[in-house]
Amino acid sequence: MPGLDMKSVLSELRERIAEELDYLREAEAQHAFALEFNGDPDFYVPDVVAANEMVLVTEWMDGTPLSRIIAEGTKEQRDQAGLLFVRFLFCSPARVGMLHADPHPGNFRMLDDGRLGALDFGAVNRLPEGYPKAFGQLTRIFNQGDMETVMTGLRQEGFIREDIDIDPDALRAFLAPYVEPTAVEEFTFSREWLQAQAASVTDLRPTNVVRQLNLPASYVLIHRVHAAGIGVLCQLGTTARFRDEVIRWVPGFADDADPNPDDEALAVG
Repeated sequence: MPGLDMKSVLSELRERIAEELDYLREAEAQHAFALEFNGDPDFYVPDVVAANEMVLVTEWMDGTPLSRIIAEGTKEQRDQAGLLFVRFLFCSPARVGMLHADPHPGNFRMLDDGRLGALDFGAVNRLPEGYPKAFGQLTRIFNQGDMETVMTGLRQEGFIREDIDIDPDALRAFLAPYVEPTAVEEFTFSREWLQAQAASVTDLRPTNVVRQLNLPASYVLIHRVHAAGIGVLCQLGTTARFRDEVIRWVPGFADDADPNPDDEALAVG
């Protein structure tokens, strides 16, 4: 993958994996989530009881594992679980300043009262300013069809390195399926849809645009969350108004005015 700055990606992963083994850091993160979502109508996070370098003890949480909802849930249950799952991931940076970065089914449960319970805060992405504004802006601009501004923004954010040339039409074709859930009022994730996207990503021919893209270190965990989260949604087969969640929680997506590609909001860092 000639477009990828592998050293910076590996360095970021090395640091984040080390953090996952730090129980005191995990306790701090989980307590912050528990405080923010205390009494929330949609979410429940068990608080920390005690922690040291070797042990982390939290409150007990009952509920139905998301894996069982995937395997046995009704369409209504799977739709509701998927919607709350997305809402939790998108709202947390704005509300807690952190993103839960390990969104596999074992870390989430549906409670009897309809709330989504979340576990395991060893991997979190600290985002004190919330989601990067450029993420929402560029998604919105892509939906408006302005690929020139999208390309400029992706270069400024570090997704396209200076020495790499990418065909705009090829990039549009690659990104369109991933942006589609934000472009329509309601979207259905499915295993078939995911299989089609996986085939395009794993195409290793030199002309594949994926080989030319970079993953900036600051987006490594965000990418991990999006990739894993989409997998969960496709297992659930969720149909929901995901666009509404992006409008509500992702900065820059609902702005009325298009940003100038040289705006500070689209500048690297």
